[in-house]
Amino acid sequence: MLEFWPDYSGALLWTADGRPAPLADMPLPKDLTEQAERWVADYDDSKLPWEPTRDEQWLAEGRRLLVELRRVLLEHGFDLQPNEDFWAL
Repeated sequence: MLEFWPDYSGALLWTADGRPAPLADMPLPKDLTEQAERWVADYDDSKLPWEPTRDEQWLAEGRRLLVELRRVLLEHGFDLQPNEDFWAL
């Protein structure tokens, strides 16, 4: 099981025991890894949905990435779940 949880550290995927799972170590296509790395590098709490400064475009891209990452990782036996319900909308 992996968790989709963007953070300031640049980590996006986390193991069940709370350790970062580097995108480069995952069985992902290079272009998807690069997209996800660019997106998470832009993380800031101010973009989250409960903030008045939320970034709808950034959030939509995160939801798209979650769907794509989940699809690819499932093919390799990984269950990817969001850390917050709003990612799975």
